[in-house]
Amino acid sequence: MPTHLCAAGMAFMGFSISLFIGLWADNTFATVVMRSLVVLALFYLLGYVLSAVGQKVIMENFDAESQAIRNELQIDSTQGSKDDESNTSSNPLPEDVQSHQMKG
Repeated sequence: MPTHLCAAGMAFMGFSISLFIGLWADNTFATVVMRSLVVLALFYLLGYVLSAVGQKVIMENFDAESQAIRNELQIDSTQGSKDDESNTSSNPLPEDVQSHQMKG
């Protein structure tokens, strides 16, 4: 669905720009409309392809990041159960964040 919306937005943008430029150049009405319809079709295809590629990249990146976070949380939870007795700090933040807060 977002792919079609992005493609439609690109098509409308191309159509309207082509229409204004054609009218500004004093072309005939038939020429302006015909060229604008061609631009509409081309920009729809361009918008569809760019949106599909962008959506695929975002989903792959999201999956990779979420898997990394799950792995990190799983490692932290297994270490946390072993270190519960030895950890006397009341600060729930990881050590690197705590040290960053001390510096800043």
